[in-house]
Amino acid sequence: MSSLINLINLDTASHYINEVILYWWWYIIEISWQLLIAFVAYICTCVFLYFVLKQVNHKAWQIPGPPNRILLLIAHPDDEVMFFGPLIYWLVRMKASQIYILCFTNGGNKERKEELWECAKKLGISEANITILMYTELPDDARVQWSETLVADNILHYIELYKINAVITFDKYGVSKHKNHISLFYGMASLCMDRKVPAYCKLYVLESVNILRKYTQILDLPISLLSASYWYMVTYDQRQYIKKAMKEHKSQYVWFRKLYMIFSRYTLINTFQEVNFLDLELDLQFEED
Repeated sequence: MSSLINLINLDTASHYINEVILYWWWYIIEISWQLLIAFVAYICTCVFLYFVLKQVNHKAWQIPGPPNRILLLIAHPDDEVMFFGPLIYWLVRMKASQIYILCFTNGGNKERKEELWECAKKLGISEANITILMYTELPDDARVQWSETLVADNILHYIELYKINAVITFDKYGVSKHKNHISLFYGMASLCMDRKVPAYCKLYVLESVNILRKYTQILDLPISLLSASYWYMVTYDQRQYIKKAMKEHKSQYVWFRKLYMIFSRYTLINTFQEVNFLDLELDLQFEED
């Protein structure tokens, strides 16, 4: 009798376990299907949005003005095309702005300086509008954050020299957390905090995104457009113009940068936020806390 009871209990437990496994199996399948449907729907939304945006005038979402004279701050030769390609594409096409590039290093050799000139020519920017600084205090090194004062002094000098109406550079995350990129933001921010930026000049930063968004291209469109104040988007045909310009950086155009140019959303869309004194003050206070 005891053996029969044990057998019945074992059979009941086995049946219960099978039911639980079956329940969770079907639950996982149902959730997987829902996630798949949601993902497909999101992709369709992105594709639809892309084709709609191809047909509309982007001016309403671009930096207002447009500014007559724009100063683009970059840390190294190739930053201009790797990160700011869509911006430059539309500014050159509209012919309403003079673009000046201030590059804070020569990348370590003369060759990279010449590559920047050739790339700028392909992008449609005059060589006369490019300045490359060569300070020993500004090394090309991802581990080194440059002197905030030295960076700020140079930015202010070129704002006043060319009567710049808009300065554009990286935000405090520097796209890739590269400390040279971040230094440009803090140099510009210090000018703003010290109230040294002329009234005729506005400041803008390129938004950094997480690594998943960084390499999903068109799939980042809805998030980018909802979160950004200003944006510039190119089509996949127009994007070839950016990729051809990048090829002029021959010494840097190695396999991983080729992959970057294929997959990065920065070659398809640029999103910007305006920087002002109040926002910076709150931001810096939050960092201190």
